[in-house]
Amino acid sequence: MTRDPVTAQLRLEVLERDQGCVAPQLGRYVGDCVGRLTLDHVRNHPMMGKRAPSDAAHLVTLCWHHHLDGWATAHRPELRAYLAAVNQP
Repeated sequence: MTRDPVTAQLRLEVLERDQGCVAPQLGRYVGDCVGRLTLDHVRNHPMMGKRAPSDAAHLVTLCWHHHLDGWATAHRPELRAYLAAVNQP
């Protein structure tokens, strides 16, 4: 299976759009951001085993801590809402 890569240009586009980890931007206290910034693929609908496309409409910036500690998985609806808002024409 061939995966669509996150290009350097796409990574920069998403990092600039999000201006850091989006977890604190989503409202309630989420704890401190820790570690380097990473990109997380967010699917439009829950589907096991399927990764979202590598495009700005499906990628968010998260710090290492929020990406890997379970926060991102537990807050998929908020991440989907954020992406819908920032990707409106």
